[in-house]
Formats: sequence, structure tokens, C-alpha cells
Amino acid sequence: MQRRAFTIIETAVVAGAIAVAASAAIPMFRKVGCNAMRDQSAAQMAALATAHAMYASDFNDRQFTLCPDDLGVYNGNWSNWQAAHGCAPHAIFGTTAAGVTYHAGPACNGSGGGGEGYLIPMGTTTGDASVGAYRLTNTRAFNSYVGGRFLDQAFYAPDDPGVNRKVQRNINAGADYEPNGSAFSTYDYSSAAMFHPSVMGDGTSATNPLWRNPGSASTAGGMGYRSPSNSQCTNPALKTRLLERYVMEVTAGSNPDFGGGTTPYFWNHSYRSRGYALFFDGSVRLFTPREAMDSETRAGGAKLWLRTTPLGTAGYFGLQSADFLVKTSVHYLTAGGIKGRDTLAPQ
Repeated sequence: MQRRAFTIIETAVVAGAIAVAASAAIPMFRKVGCNAMRDQSAAQMAALATAHAMYASDFNDRQFTLCPDDLGVYNGNWSNWQAAHGCAPHAIFGTTAAGVTYHAGPACNGSGGGGEGYLIPMGTTTGDASVGAYRLTNTRAFNSYVGGRFLDQAFYAPDDPGVNRKVQRNINAGADYEPNGSAFSTYDYSSAAMFHPSVMGDGTSATNPLWRNPGSASTAGGMGYRSPSNSQCTNPALKTRLLERYVMEVTAGSNPDFGGGTTPYFWNHSYRSRGYALFFDGSVRLFTPREAMDSETRAGGAKLWLRTTPLGTAGYFGLQSADFLVKTSVHYLTAGGIKGRDTLAPQ
């Protein structure tokens, strides 16, 4: 099937440019949540909602995925899956100016491989939870609905603290992909929504939802990695689809708990964090850890995110948070997956 190109994102970029021009005509005064770069990011997320709708239209209401539905039938073993089905499609990052195409996936029939962890929705241990398809909506399987490039501004908030000058130069130059000058998208997909719903809670307890291994043949009949349809979302106004990964608006600097000194604080690392989220109903608004935590308090004992995954009770990199006030891993570990809720809506 030929993928359709998607150009509506240009509207978001133009809107952002107009906002930047308008901001130059007013006093140098920045009100949190009301600056042009924030407005552009929100507009980009709204445009991405349309792209995801187009993807779903082409694939029978399915969400973006890079993983075979039935990998769990083979207990997550890529070699066994390929022996039965042939070579698994790789995630295509893009092609460099020198004509080299970069990809990730299992080796097959003598071809090189590596990076299988990029194909599953998200790794389930602290060591590999930072990679997975939830961070790769700008790979070729989806970016053809946007602009056809990994390094398209559509996938990056203009004030993303994880985008350095080299990456931004490549974005501005119209590069597709450069291995030493690229970055994951600003907008993390909800990894919880990408698994079969029973992975993120078996339905036996709202107060202590239990995680089930997606790579086990006993989970959902071996379909734990099967991307649910969009229509399975039972609370579209309360379930996030995309979330700005890092602490935005507040200047937090780099997180010393990560090596290299270049990793910003994540959205759930600060009680002061404010970032935009795209919900499954297509709405875009600011979503904060405080709102998520308040919602869980109001949920009458029900948990909005899982404490029972291999990541432990601290959840998604919770041990690396900047303060002791924040404790939430909604979006990434939503109880019930796509059928769950990340908020009860702000009061």
C-alpha cells in the first residue's frame, strides 16, 4: 500500500512563525504558557493528531506499531518468530546525505541486525525502558504521513531541551537522518496504549492492577504486543496519546542521575513540570504531574498507573525525579493501557 503524504503540518509551522513575528512586536515579557514556542508545539501536536487519524484510516483503525502482533506466541523470541514468518520488517530511521540508510531490527538470512528493542512498544526494565516504538513515531513507518523525514520540525517542540544545536541545524537544513546529529521526537507516544490492554492490568483489581508479561505466550493468547485499535480507547478525553517528554517552560537543566550531563529532566521528574499532551479525542492541552497525582487521589483508591511492572513501584524513571513531591507514571504505565485513564480532568 502506498503511504499518503501529509502536509497539514505546514499549517502548524506557519502558525508558529506568525506567533514568533507577533511576539517581536510586544515588550520582551514572557508569561509561562503563553510564548510563541509553546504555542507552536501545541499546534504541531494537533496536526499530529490528524496524521495518526490518517494512519488509522489506512490500517483498519490500528495505532502506530513496529512490532509483530504475535511475537508473544514465540515468547518474545525473534529468531523463532522469523523461522515461522520470515524476516521481520525493520524500523527505518532514514537516509543520510551520503546515501546510507539506518535501520533497527533483528538479523535475518545473513543480513545485519541489532536494536530489536526499538521495535517493541517499550522495554520493561530500567535499563531498556528508554527505548522502544513509543519514542519512534518519526521513523519511516509513520513519518510519511507528516513530511517524510525523521528530522522534521513537526516531531520536535521548538524549545525541546533535548535538541542540541547540531540536531537543530540538521532539522533546519531539511536532513532526513544523520546518526551523529539526530534526536528522538519530543513527543512520546503512550507506551501503555501500545500494548494489549491486559498487559497493563488483568482487570482483577482496580486498587492493585497487575502487569502481565507481553512477551509470554500465556498473556492475551500470545498477543501481548498487539497494537490495540483506536476505538478500544474507552476514555478518549482522559487518555493521553502523545506527551512532551521533558520538563518544559521551567528551566531545569540536565539531570545528574544520568551519565553524560546532557539528559534533561523528564515530564514526571518535577512537581512544577508543565507540558502539552495530545489526548485520544484529538484535544491538546497542558497536562501536569500534579493533575495526574490529584486525579489518582480523587479516584477513590483506584490506581491510574501500574506499580507492578518490572520497573518497580517508582515507575517510569521515578527514582531520577528532581524532588520528592512528584510520583506518577501515567501515560507510560497507564493502568488498563488504552482502556485506562491518565486523568480525571483538572478541577
